[in-house]
Amino acid sequence: MQSKAVNINNLILENPDMLHDYKHKLWAKNSVGSYFWNEPIYGYYTEADDYVLRKHGELLADAGVDFVLFDCTNGDLTWEDAYLNLLEVWGKAREEGVRTPKIGFMMQFWWNDTNTPSSVKQVYNAIYRDGKYQDQWFYWEGKPLIMCRSDGFSKSNLYDAELLQFFTWRNGEPSYFEGDQDDSAWGWLHINPQALYKNADGTVEMTTVGVCMNADWKKMALSAQNGDHNMGRSYTRNADFSYSFDYRGKTVKVDKNIENVSFYGLNFQEQWDYAIAADPEIIFITGWNEWIMGRFEEWCGVKNAFPDQFNDENSRDVGPSKGALKDYYYYQMVDNIRRFKGVSPVNVQETAKTIDINAGAEQWNDAGIVTYNHYTGNTLERNIKTWGVKYTGDAIRNDFKTAKVSFDAENIYFYIEAAEDITASTDTNWMMLLLDTGAATADSTDWEEFEYIINRTSPSGATMSVEKSSGGWNWQKTGDASFSVNGKVMQVSVPRAALGLDNTSDPLTFGFKWCDNNLTDGDIMTLYTEGDAAPGGRFTFVFTSDAKAAAPVDPGKDDSGNNNSGNNNSDNTDSGTNPLTIVLVVLAIAAALAAAAAAVVVVRKKKG
Repeated sequence: MQSKAVNINNLILENPDMLHDYKHKLWAKNSVGSYFWNEPIYGYYTEADDYVLRKHGELLADAGVDFVLFDCTNGDLTWEDAYLNLLEVWGKAREEGVRTPKIGFMMQFWWNDTNTPSSVKQVYNAIYRDGKYQDQWFYWEGKPLIMCRSDGFSKSNLYDAELLQFFTWRNGEPSYFEGDQDDSAWGWLHINPQALYKNADGTVEMTTVGVCMNADWKKMALSAQNGDHNMGRSYTRNADFSYSFDYRGKTVKVDKNIENVSFYGLNFQEQWDYAIAADPEIIFITGWNEWIMGRFEEWCGVKNAFPDQFNDENSRDVGPSKGALKDYYYYQMVDNIRRFKGVSPVNVQETAKTIDINAGAEQWNDAGIVTYNHYTGNTLERNIKTWGVKYTGDAIRNDFKTAKVSFDAENIYFYIEAAEDITASTDTNWMMLLLDTGAATADSTDWEEFEYIINRTSPSGATMSVEKSSGGWNWQKTGDASFSVNGKVMQVSVPRAALGLDNTSDPLTFGFKWCDNNLTDGDIMTLYTEGDAAPGGRFTFVFTSDAKAAAPVDPGKDDSGNNNSGNNNSDNTDSGTNPLTIVLVVLAIAAALAAAAAAVVVVRKKKG
C-alpha cells in the first residue's frame, strides 16, 4: 500500500517545535508518509502518471533544455520502470512536435565493484544494446553520454570493452568544494565559485549551477538541508551579492534584505552569473523533480535531519509548486538559459491585410502572415491515485494547434485553429484571448501584465466582449469583437480602438495568448493544470509589424517570440536555430520517487 504525502514545509511552519525533535509525537503520526518539501503544481504524482510526464516534457522543451540524465547514484538502482515510461511518453510527445530533452544516465560517484557494473549493464541491456529509443539518446563527442567512473571496467573483458567503446564517459565528482578539474570529470553541484571542468586546451567544457546546496556555510562542509547554517536558496557566497531587474518602470535591486527573499533565487543567480562568465560548453543545473527526501535521527551533525530537501528555502528543485514559490524558479532558469544560449529574432509581419471573418480560412494562407505553432495532445486524461490522493481530469477540450494575426487601419484579426472541431460557445471559460499591449508601468493597470482580455464571459450571438483590466482580475468593457467558428477554426475581428492600438502611425507590437477551460477566478497557475493555453504557462506569442523590434528577445522577458518549441513562430523541429544547447539531468532519489526521477539541468554550447 502506498504511503501518504507529508508536506514538510507546511508541517514545520505549523509546528516549529518538530524541527530538531526526531521523536516528536507528530513524526510518529506521519511515520507512514513520504516526505515532500512542498506540493508540486501537478499534485503528489509518481512516475506512472503519464499526464505529469508529458507536462514536464513540455516545460523543459519550452525552457530550452536539451537533455536529462537519470540519477542512478543510489546503489545499483536504475529506476527502470520510471525511465522506460518517461521515454514512452516523451517519444509520443516528440511525434507531436515537442522537442523533449534527450536522455542519459548519471551513475555512482565512486567506483563500486558490484554496484557500478550492475547499474551500467542494466541500462545498457534495457535500451542501448538494442537501439531502443535511440532518437532520444543524448550524444556527446559522437557517442551516448554516461556520467560514471569507467576505471574498474577491463578492456580485456569483451563485454566490458564493448561498454567502454559504446559510451562517452565522464567521472562524476561528488564534492561541492573541490577546485577546477579536467574534462575527465563532471560535477553536479558546487558552492560558488563553482569548479570548472576544462578541456586540454584550457577552455571550459562544463560547470555547475545549483538552486541551493545541502552544505554548512559556517563549517564549509556537507550538511543536512535543515541545518542551522545551510546554504539555501537565499544564500550567497559573496555577502554583498545582488542583482537587478526592471519592473513597472523601476529598477528593483535584489539582495538579502528584500522582502520574501526566497522568491528571488540569490544563490541560483550568483551561480548563473559565474557560470555564464566562465563561457563553458556545458552548464549542469541542479535540479528538477526532486520532491521527496528521507529523514534521519542524525546526519552530518544535524538532529532530525533531512539530507537532500527540506522546505521552500532549503530545497533545490526548479519545478513549479503549489506553495509560495509557484513558478518563479522555472522562469529564473528560463531567463538564464536565454542569457547563455541567446534567442532567435521575432518574425515580423509588416503587410496589412483585411480579413473577412465570415469567409474561409484560405484567406490566411498569405506568405506574409506569420504562423504561431502550438503543441497538440498536450493534456492527457488523468485518472490515478497516488500518495493517497485521487487525481482525475478529462483530456483537453479545445486543443490549440495554430494561431495567426492580421491587421488593417481599423481592426486586428485573430485566427486560431484547434486539433478537432471547436466546442460550443456556451461552454464556460471558452476560447479566451489575453493581450499584452505595452510594458507595465507604476501607473498602469493590468492582470499579470496583460492589459486586455477578450471573451472572459460567454459571447452573445456572434459578439465577444473586449475588456481592460482596472487592476488585477477586475475588468471594464471597452468594446465588442466579432467572431465566427467553422469547424476547427475560429476567426475574431477586434477594433483597434477597443485595445488602445488605434494610432496607425506607430508600428503594431503586442503579446498574445489563447486560453480555454482555465483562468477561473483569475488564477494564472491554472494555465499549467487546466484546459489549454497557447503558448504554455506565462509565455506569450509576440506579434510585431516593426522590423526594429525583431532583434533577439532581451533576457528576462516572458515573451517567447521565435525561440522555444511550442512558443515560436516556426515549425517545432528538433534541429533548432539557437547557437547553444541546454541539457537537463534527472535525479532519481528514492525507491518511491515522485516521478521518473529528480532532475538536474545542464547547458551546452554547440561546437562550431
